[in-house]
Amino acid sequence: MFQFQHIGYLYTLAVVPLLLLLFIGVLYWRKRKLQKIGDEKLVASQIQGYISGRNTFRFILMAVALSAIIIGWANLRAGDKSEKAERKGVDVIVALDVSKSMLAKDIQPDRLTRAKQLIMRLTDKMHNDRVALIIFAGRSYLQVPLTVDYTSVKMLLQNVSPDMVPAQGTVIGDAIDMAMQTFTQNERKYKSLIIITDGEDHDDKAIDKTREAADQGIIVHTVGIGSPQGATLYDPDTRSVKLDENGSPVISKLNEEELKSIASAGHGTYNLLQNTDEVADKLINSLEGMEQKSLGSVVYTDFTSYFQYFLFAGFLALLIEWLLPGRRKAKKHVPHVSVGKVLITKSADAGAKSGTAALVALMFLALGAQGQTNKYILQGNKLYEQQKYKEAADDYAKAVAKDPNNTSGLFNLGNSLYQQKKYDDSRKVMTETAKLSKDKTGAAAANYNIGNTYMSQQKWEDAVNSYKQTLRNNPQDVDAKYNLSYAEQMMKKQQQQQQKNDKNKQDKKDQKDQKDKKDEKKDDNKDKNKDKDDKKDQDQKDDQSKDQQPQKPESQPSKLSKQQADQLLDALQQEEKKLQDKMKKEKGNIVKMQKDW
Repeated sequence: MFQFQHIGYLYTLAVVPLLLLLFIGVLYWRKRKLQKIGDEKLVASQIQGYISGRNTFRFILMAVALSAIIIGWANLRAGDKSEKAERKGVDVIVALDVSKSMLAKDIQPDRLTRAKQLIMRLTDKMHNDRVALIIFAGRSYLQVPLTVDYTSVKMLLQNVSPDMVPAQGTVIGDAIDMAMQTFTQNERKYKSLIIITDGEDHDDKAIDKTREAADQGIIVHTVGIGSPQGATLYDPDTRSVKLDENGSPVISKLNEEELKSIASAGHGTYNLLQNTDEVADKLINSLEGMEQKSLGSVVYTDFTSYFQYFLFAGFLALLIEWLLPGRRKAKKHVPHVSVGKVLITKSADAGAKSGTAALVALMFLALGAQGQTNKYILQGNKLYEQQKYKEAADDYAKAVAKDPNNTSGLFNLGNSLYQQKKYDDSRKVMTETAKLSKDKTGAAAANYNIGNTYMSQQKWEDAVNSYKQTLRNNPQDVDAKYNLSYAEQMMKKQQQQQQKNDKNKQDKKDQKDQKDKKDEKKDDNKDKNKDKDDKKDQDQKDDQSKDQQPQKPESQPSKLSKQQADQLLDALQQEEKKLQDKMKKEKGNIVKMQKDW
């Protein structure tokens, strides 16, 4: 089946009808001029070297050459061999414990960071497997649905923290139940669950849920992280070691026995996380040893290009036009003809020669530019697969320099810059790619990657707008829908944090205003006290003038009788007894602290 590789170039063929109209106009104008001189055929026959139909034949050759070069530029090709490659793999769900006990530092830098590193290694070693991510503590949440977009999994994994799950604890059974709901229900194989946790679980349903998952064909592997000796936990509220209800330091220990029991019930393996690469290799070997399902086929087609035949036809037409005999020089005995007419003929001939040279140059430029562009893109693809992103970007840039409208080169260049974390440069290239894309699918892919650059820089609002633009062009993009939801959630959190910061600033301002008012009131009280002291000094002076006057004796308080004193003492003793009984009763009701790690 024949097809054009660059079908957009065929729009250039619209130039041929325009040239045809222009040529007809020139012929009509020339005819009118000759008719003013005399009989058209007679005057034309008197022009030195005139051959009837020669200019029309030259124009036809030029039009054929131009059309052939444009068709060759679009590269007509046919698929001569197709190969189908079957993609096989399994569905893998990683359940990651994000409880506060995962912040223990018995392995460096901490348990949660090492667990993330393990998941990164796993995705690097996967090829066709679909992977999903569940985070759990006191409750479980599906963070990433089943996908082969490992880059998105890694990006979202970086933001995982204990704050994402409000209910603390380590409820493994709930995570297993969430995994069973996520897997395809109509299959009883090709499924594996990897649980990464320290095993601090007080959920009696964990083993029962594992057996239920095994009955559905789910292989359950467990990875223990931490040490049996345990480590203390840091309490961010008190900025010191976390204490239990008895005031003793909380020690978080690895519960290996429970994790081994879960792995045994799930027909899987247990691994203690010490060497990240070693554990990742063991898990990958276990996954590769499972029965794998077909995930669809990829069709690879070899094409045979025919552009060279069209370029050869164009070159041949130009060569024939070039070899056509021109007008001979006028001899002295030739009758005089209007100079204007002769100049017009010479002008037309000169223009034809110049056009021939230009089309020849265009032919060779098109052939050379296309070869160079494809060469640089192929070199860049090989370097990109080898993760040599800087060198790949250089080759893609050379391809774009040769052909600025090459969307494949631009798109690959943007990806290479993204892998180098040059997010601003990548975004500029992807924006240009979206503008030049001739179909909605290409524009959607470019906008999706633009959203990823904003996500990496935590510019949530811009990421939301990019993913919305992606869905306008491709409403069925599941990854874009998920990323849009996540970006909206993070944008909401960012806005809430901003509101909280603004409120704190306002509270501090109000406290400062109240303090200023108190200081002002204090100064007023000092002035009042000074006036009182002055008045007191004046009163003392007045009293000195009355020293000669006799003074009355002060009245003495009356004494209590013995009976009244006894009654008062009894009342005090009864009141004290009631107070002691109340304190004992309150002391007996000790409230047990709830586990929050």
